[in-house]
Amino acid sequence: MKTSGKHVIRPATLEAIVDAAVRLLNVNIGASLSEIAIHAGIGRATLHRHFRDRNDLIRFIGTRCIEEMNAAVLAVDAPDKPAIERLRSMFVEVAPLGDRYNFLRLERRRDEGVRQAYNTQLGWVDALVEDLRAQGEISREVPVRWVTAQIDQLVWTAWQAVAEDYLSAAEASELAMRTLLNGLKD
Repeated sequence: MKTSGKHVIRPATLEAIVDAAVRLLNVNIGASLSEIAIHAGIGRATLHRHFRDRNDLIRFIGTRCIEEMNAAVLAVDAPDKPAIERLRSMFVEVAPLGDRYNFLRLERRRDEGVRQAYNTQLGWVDALVEDLRAQGEISREVPVRWVTAQIDQLVWTAWQAVAEDYLSAAEASELAMRTLLNGLKD
């Protein structure tokens, strides 16, 4: 249960708020708290009792996204597996989150806590890239941060494809792997 000062949010209310916010923000990044409250089926005062302002709500959702991505990555992060398998598993686990969190592409730079957690995730990707290089899957001539940036952009592109419903999560993750490792050639 999330607590906000002295108020405790019932899990069902919290999920209604988060689901409404995610749905609306993916369609309209400027959606107001009033609109979110209406779609969550609660009063604006109730929403404000739990989230001080829009930034507080977005920070909460951003933190939840980071936690879900961390859980997905940790579920497949087996150092005994080849790096290429860990990379493929990471894309497979993370791509389905796109229909929920694509709006954070624009929001991730605004909150210091979310930005720090995001940078921690990029550190995990850096380590994976080092393993990919050591195992001969990626050229040692390409800087680690360049490859990490490409993987990061492919995740966001996969999320957008899933959110816009022109690729399934499985198709998006496979295309991300193909693009990273082989470019767009046949």
